[in-house]
Amino acid sequence: MKTHTESEENYIKALYHLGGGRPVSNGDLAQRIGAKGSSVTQAVRRLGQKDLVNVVPYKGVQLTPQGIRLAKSILRKHRLWETFLVDKLGFGWEEVHPLAEQLEHIQSEELVDRLFQFLGSPKHDPHGDPIPERDGQMPPVLGQPIGAFTAGTEIRIVRVEDAGSEFFDQLDTMNINLGNTYEIRAISAFDSSVELGSSAGTFWLSQNMCANIYAVQS
Repeated sequence: MKTHTESEENYIKALYHLGGGRPVSNGDLAQRIGAKGSSVTQAVRRLGQKDLVNVVPYKGVQLTPQGIRLAKSILRKHRLWETFLVDKLGFGWEEVHPLAEQLEHIQSEELVDRLFQFLGSPKHDPHGDPIPERDGQMPPVLGQPIGAFTAGTEIRIVRVEDAGSEFFDQLDTMNINLGNTYEIRAISAFDSSVELGSSAGTFWLSQNMCANIYAVQS
């Protein structure tokens, strides 16, 4: 039996993305959801009645332990479906986010468990993000932004943030994929853009792109 609406689950996921277990302002929540302040107030009231959030005076809305468990469950489904769509159906990593947002609201725990087993018990999704375990435990978050490394460092790409289809199109144009290795050949003193190089050639990444691409030292 479905106990939460899709709208309520979207609010829970937004709160988790914005604050984890910390309070989030109504304004930030409204901006993330794309809703008016009055709608957010009503949604928060309903979630509070279900013991999923608390309102912290002068700070904002905070997920309860029960709310955090629900958020991780939604995130687990989302990232498992992204993995299925890329690994088994051949979708590009730039295509799967909106599809997974539809599939993440499926309620059957048995289906999710079978999907997890069918995929080989993955720890990370196609973007390198950790997939929560059934009990809510989180695998380690991989890497740090490219801008955190110094010139001359050999790096391996391990994770990319979902910054929209244009961002992923740019990654594909540059042939940047998880597992690829590069050398940081230069860092611009002017705008902190980074020159990456490999046997295939060199290219520059803007500061914004660097902030959304994560790597480890190779």
